[in-house]
Amino acid sequence: MNQSLVALDALQEVDTAIARTERAYRALDSGEAERKLLLEVKSAHEKALSALRETEASRLDAELQLNTVEEKKRDHEGKLYSGKISNPKELAAMQHEIEALGRQRAKLDERILELMEEDERQRTAVTELAARLERIQSQYDAKVQACAAETRKLKARMAKLAALRTERVAGIPASLLKRYDALRVSKHGVGIARIVEGRCGACNTSLPRNTVSQVRDSEALVTCDSCGRLLCIHSDPPQ
Repeated sequence: MNQSLVALDALQEVDTAIARTERAYRALDSGEAERKLLLEVKSAHEKALSALRETEASRLDAELQLNTVEEKKRDHEGKLYSGKISNPKELAAMQHEIEALGRQRAKLDERILELMEEDERQRTAVTELAARLERIQSQYDAKVQACAAETRKLKARMAKLAALRTERVAGIPASLLKRYDALRVSKHGVGIARIVEGRCGACNTSLPRNTVSQVRDSEALVTCDSCGRLLCIHSDPPQ
């Protein structure tokens, strides 16, 4: 067999390993799904916090209004029962004002209760979102670290394979290398195939005996009639 094909077969092994490593690199999980989810949950957490702050502000405002109403109601009641006002109209007006303040107080009490319940619901939501955010952040950090470690590993492997390819290319005639590279581009990364049990190792087509003999016993460059790849024999087939 043409010894250049032996060298070319060894080069194909390296190129196959390079392609496999490149696929592994492209398939690395960088944690993009976790990153997107992290951003979504962060946004939800920030909105929940903002809503909680608004509820707290509304409750404080309602409590201040309630204090003002209660103080005004106590002041009116003090005047009403002090005996200092004797005019019936003034007394009636004062009584109506006290009743109106009582109704306003009841509404504020109800509003404050609603806001307190809303506050509790929102605090629960914020707490749950914070816990979820922490979990997703942890998952994302783990993915990033794992991806970085695997990236370093694959880059080191690629550097070794690149150096090995340079070594193996050195002993191959330029014209044969050019033909192999062209085949590799058009044949899904495989430019030369081993004959295995009388079949093309790339497309698995059964080869004529004279083709196998020609590859084994001559210096000719023989291609598979089916897939067009160069053929070689890695070792003598069993008798």
